[in-house]
Amino acid sequence: MRMSYSQLLAVIAPMTKEDFNNIWTKRYPDSVPISYTFRHDYPDRWFRIHSLPDSKRYPNNEDEWTIVLSRQNAIITDILGDGAKIFLVTGDFHFEGHTELHPIDDVDSIKGLSFNKLDNIDLYKLWPDEYDNGQVFRPMFCNSVWSPSKFNNILRDIAQDSVRVFFMSVDNDTVIVPYDGGVDLILKDKQAREQYKSKYSDWLSKLDSGL
Repeated sequence: MRMSYSQLLAVIAPMTKEDFNNIWTKRYPDSVPISYTFRHDYPDRWFRIHSLPDSKRYPNNEDEWTIVLSRQNAIITDILGDGAKIFLVTGDFHFEGHTELHPIDDVDSIKGLSFNKLDNIDLYKLWPDEYDNGQVFRPMFCNSVWSPSKFNNILRDIAQDSVRVFFMSVDNDTVIVPYDGGVDLILKDKQAREQYKSKYSDWLSKLDSGL
């Protein structure tokens, strides 16, 4: 018998920082939980769909918003399945007492979620040519369950570049990164990537880079 949404939530065991770190290290050892890194670190598992026809980046009316949310919900549900257990992962950049890039307390769609903080990521240590000493990224995560349209408010905020959040499924070995313009998908292997690229070929970029 299919479990209800509330029953599914009940079977999700609380996840500690150590639990998440162990999962991440095993599944994505070549990357850190910052959304823009994955397509560079796992190019053979990555592809991107655009949220609007003709690669238009931002919706201008409710009809276009319907297309954005319809495409994103369709492909995410197809890959993960309705009722899939997921992590939502977000964070902010911090340096010298200043926080920037969408502090989560300022974004209503995720403000009420119970995020667990992870260890700061030293950006200068990883990319000394791009960041200064003392600049860090402060990641955080929470448990949830994927259901079509449940995260529409978050997807809207992401599409307007008001926040950056990605979804991670351990069972599907998949990371899904909506952004302002489309969705980056890092699937379990190259075969899965090719399968879904073919299925959603009408939503792909016309560029050879896939961007």
